Amino acid sequence: MTSSMRNSVALVATTLALAGSIAVAGPAHGDARGPQPVPTASSAPTHDSDASAAAVKKIRIKGTHVALRECPRKSCGVAIRVSNATLRAYCQTNRHTSKVAGNKWWTKVTLLSGSDPAWVSNHYVRGAAPKVPHLPDC
Repeated sequence: MTSSMRNSVALVATTLALAGSIAVAGPAHGDARGPQPVPTASSAPTHDSDASAAAVKKIRIKGTHVALRECPRKSCGVAIRVSNATLRAYCQTNRHTSKVAGNKWWTKVTLLSGSDPAWVSNHYVRGAAPKVPHLPDC
């Protein structure tokens, strides 16, 4: 890239940055890919939680005093017990789990009012046979 081309790219990038549409990081000459845009106050950052928020689903727990556990196994500590509750479900797994009544799938959940994540066996989830429909794997 010639010096005049580098100066032109730098001038355009500076003009756009001052106009508020993008910000440019790095030296004026950039690299083989050219100048790279950097998020500014006017552009929304992308977070992993934004992507996973689309997968959140409400599920209904069947039964009384159902344990929500700290990990997806019966040997894990009980975080809280719920009875016939509606919870937010984020994902489900059958890896490194223990079976409950023949079902090895567990769902990661929180209370609707907000709580730390916990795990519930899909055996206690209405409509899960053995998985919760339309809920991604963890």
